[in-house]
Amino acid sequence: MTTDLTRRSLIALAAATSLTLPFAAAAQSGWPSGTVQMIVPVRAGGGTDVAARVIAEALQTASGQNVVVVNVDGGGGAVGFEQVRTASPDGSTILFFHSGMINAHITGRYPHDPLTAFAAANVIPVGGSYSLAVRADSPWATTADLVAASIAAPNSLSLGVQLTGTSHFMAGLLALDSGAQLRLVEAGGDADKLVQLQGGQIDAAFVNTPGTLQFVQSGALRILGTLSGTPDRDSAVADIPSLAEQGYESAVLGLDFLVLLPAGTDPAIVSAVHASFNSVIEDPAIAERLATMRFPLSTTTEADGNARLTDTAARLRETAALLGLN
Repeated sequence: MTTDLTRRSLIALAAATSLTLPFAAAAQSGWPSGTVQMIVPVRAGGGTDVAARVIAEALQTASGQNVVVVNVDGGGGAVGFEQVRTASPDGSTILFFHSGMINAHITGRYPHDPLTAFAAANVIPVGGSYSLAVRADSPWATTADLVAASIAAPNSLSLGVQLTGTSHFMAGLLALDSGAQLRLVEAGGDADKLVQLQGGQIDAAFVNTPGTLQFVQSGALRILGTLSGTPDRDSAVADIPSLAEQGYESAVLGLDFLVLLPAGTDPAIVSAVHASFNSVIEDPAIAERLATMRFPLSTTTEADGNARLTDTAARLRETAALLGLN
């Protein structure tokens, strides 16, 4: 028993040390030197918010400084974007959102280009998928059923999206291949969509799969298909075919989380934030926790992250042009 406890203690100490060392190095850059506000521009409860809170908790534990998640909803995220863009470039205010922010700029909903108006600390590829979800008692058992109903009665069925956001692009990609004539409705972030979907205010919605699953398991919702950065099925719902697998081949779109600071932030602070976030995401305990929540994340180097951000923006511009959204 003593040997086993000693082994466990050593493992715990090694894990804690591996998480703390990058923060000791980061402290040399002066970050974090006090409370850090992590601005999440959506209501609490959605997938982005949940991931942010897990990461913020780990950052706070490792750094010894307060890392506070602040939900700033409004303007399709623009209110939160601006709070960070105009903040003091000292590393105390960080934006945690996803690549849908680029969509908002491309489509004219947000005037500032995320690639130039902010300093990108991290680009974090997100595993998993989004789900095309309906109420469990809806008459549509398959994506084809929903598409056929929308064609038979154009614009009579509502699809909840965040206009100009990632879910709007997903809806457009599905329509390209299916001819669906769904009425797109501004439904806010994932937490808002889930509430409206269950309440019957909207007929269907694109919502992150991890957030949707709890309502599928409770018998409230049904998933018709999934959509991600590859045409493959999401292993978290392996019994449900992807939209691409169902014949809607254009319905492929990935998602990255972005960690952004105000433009003009000292590069040393940007690098310290980058290293700290990577340390948290790569920590086995945190990675396991995120995977259990069906939010597998991976890391990139600063250079690779910025290249990925540039490539993502180019692909989203092409998609927007294809859909007539830019």
